[in-house]
Amino acid sequence: MRELGAALFGKHVMRAYTNDDEIRDLLSDFVGRVVAAGHRTVIFLDADSDDLAAALARAAAGAAPGQYSALYFGTSQTGSFGGPLFSVDDKLAALGGIAADALAAGWPAVSVAGEMVWTRRAGWTPSDLLAYETRVNRLFGDPRVTSLCLYDRRAFGKELLLRVGAVHPGPLLGFTLGGWGAHLRLSGELDASNAGSLPSILDLVADADSVVLLDASDLDFVDAAGAGTIVRFAASRPSRHTVVRCGRGVRQALQLVGAESVPSLVLRDRVPGV
Repeated sequence: MRELGAALFGKHVMRAYTNDDEIRDLLSDFVGRVVAAGHRTVIFLDADSDDLAAALARAAAGAAPGQYSALYFGTSQTGSFGGPLFSVDDKLAALGGIAADALAAGWPAVSVAGEMVWTRRAGWTPSDLLAYETRVNRLFGDPRVTSLCLYDRRAFGKELLLRVGAVHPGPLLGFTLGGWGAHLRLSGELDASNAGSLPSILDLVADADSVVLLDASDLDFVDAAGAGTIVRFAASRPSRHTVVRCGRGVRQALQLVGAESVPSLVLRDRVPGV
């Protein structure tokens, strides 16, 4: 985690770990960073994570009143979350509420992290996990919201971890929803490691009854799969234009996968720093 630095903020990031020491170090570093940055900080823990919670409390020793919380899954004690029949929709609603409440209370940003092994107690299937990690991307169009999802390699299979990782846009890819109309900004890099996140990001503006501006001025790289997803998105809205503002490399990738055959897709030169 230490190598992420400020690039973590405003992203939806996944990390896999192999032992208890590793998750302690990852989460302690996360908590220290976000508390020092002044974020409202919430950590979701498994029911049997008392030792980890104690380490995180030490990392959050400098937190202001109400800034830091650690919640256990499915317990009767104060500071718990979830329980029997706790669904994907329930967790999405809880996260959305935490983010909205923190920002409304005046915190400049909110950062959450989850020890995702709790999902096994909740009875989530691999399909549930993938649905959750895909749908939760909607929260990260706001650059003030950060999430770190931590997966235990001892509890989740390699193939599932690869699929889960691909629907996390961060740390390489950033996106922001805002500006005029349906305005989506992409930055960083879009490749096989995060390509599974792009459809859910584009869904944020898919229903817009207006021109969609996809500002990829600060997108440094897109592979053929990612470029194809953008072209198919534009083709799915034949009666509304999708304007992609991009640099030469991204333009070439889009053209190679058929951008010029989609009348509703308009390519424009990049405008860096906008």
